[in-house]
Amino acid sequence: MRKIPNILRRIKYRLFPPPKISSYLEIESVERIFYLEYLREGMTVFDVGANIGELTLIFSRFVNNGKVHAFEASKAAFRKLETICRTAKRRNTILNYLALADKKGSIHLYIYDDNYLAFNTQAVREIEEYGLPVEPVGIEEVSATTIDDYCEENGIEQIDLLKIDVEGSELQVMKGAEKMLQSKRIKCMTFEFGQTTLDMGIKPEEIKDYLKKMNYSIHNIMKDEPLFPIQNGVALYSMHVSKPI
Repeated sequence: MRKIPNILRRIKYRLFPPPKISSYLEIESVERIFYLEYLREGMTVFDVGANIGELTLIFSRFVNNGKVHAFEASKAAFRKLETICRTAKRRNTILNYLALADKKGSIHLYIYDDNYLAFNTQAVREIEEYGLPVEPVGIEEVSATTIDDYCEENGIEQIDLLKIDVEGSELQVMKGAEKMLQSKRIKCMTFEFGQTTLDMGIKPEEIKDYLKKMNYSIHNIMKDEPLFPIQNGVALYSMHVSKPI
């Protein structure tokens, strides 16, 4: 009798196999291809959570005479971003040592060492629980503004691509772009989802509901993979694309 549950699980697995979830490298590759196919000369791109500028340089190259507004809240990462863009002589990049959020003011950012700059986040999280013996090395207070205010102050009428990768605070950035979204002046948005989103206390339904309210569609950048994949209570890394309906 003890074997019956195992048999039932095997039958259930065959009838309803868990969805395939791609690896980080697979997602990164498809994401890069998406940008290369989508970007055109003259476009305006916002790289929110630019880190040290890997995607900033790609965006800069392919919009050519367009503009790339890069935002990075970590002081150490921003310095590297400045150095990389200056060395590459990308004159169409506008670099902002600034956080984007749902309101003007400031945020507190938990900072990791140089080997883990991509982990910098507003979330309080125990990365050791995920298998990495890494802890924050400090906290930085960073000035913050909203996309709506930044666009108004800088005379930006349209964002052709808004890429958001801010370690769990993606929804806050979206909420700070409410006017731009409502008026459909953001033509395409890509954003990350992962465990840090849950660590920030944000549920996938909140993101879905907000984008639905703004009349934006949403899909996983990986074809045929689910929105906001979660297995055994753990959010799996994914990238999503959202466009006006």
